[in-house]
Amino acid sequence: MLNTTVHRILLAAALVAVALLADAWRTAHHDTVQLTTTLFTQKVAIEQAANREKQRDTELAAVLALIARQKRAVQTPQQAAIAIPSVLPPLPLPISIHLPDLSPSSKPYDDLPATVSIPQADLKPLYDELQDCRANSLEITAVKQNLSDEKLQNAALTHQRDAALTAARGGTFWQRLKRQTKWFAIGIAIGAAATAAARH
Repeated sequence: MLNTTVHRILLAAALVAVALLADAWRTAHHDTVQLTTTLFTQKVAIEQAANREKQRDTELAAVLALIARQKRAVQTPQQAAIAIPSVLPPLPLPISIHLPDLSPSSKPYDDLPATVSIPQADLKPLYDELQDCRANSLEITAVKQNLSDEKLQNAALTHQRDAALTAARGGTFWQRLKRQTKWFAIGIAIGAAATAAARH
């Protein structure tokens, strides 16, 4: 009679333990699936942002290379006088640049002033464009610094995501093996205790 009661108590305890373990497993599995889904979504968003950034960097590099080639192509005052209007903003009236006589008998070219005729209607747009260039230069400096920080943050987020994925899977292979071995040992101990109690 006592053996039967002990056996029933042990069986009930084992069933409760199994139910609790099953519930814990379901909860852990649900949390793992939810975390994996969230991390995957974030990974996709991070990769898309990185691809857009890479595309912009490629396009910017191409434009900067073109500008550098154009600067190298303009070597003389005459070439500069011809090229300057093409890099100015759209203006109400054309600007004219007049160069002095550059015949071989002239004095050194650097000492001879060029004259630029700017219509009054162009003064305000030119002033605004120069101020915009100053503002853009400051913004570009800030954007470069922000981009550098964003890349550091992106690397940190990627590292965190990878660590979270590892944790969601139950850790590294060795951590999972150690944990499973521990639960296996606990199961053997409970089984041995139940068997011993049933024999008494």
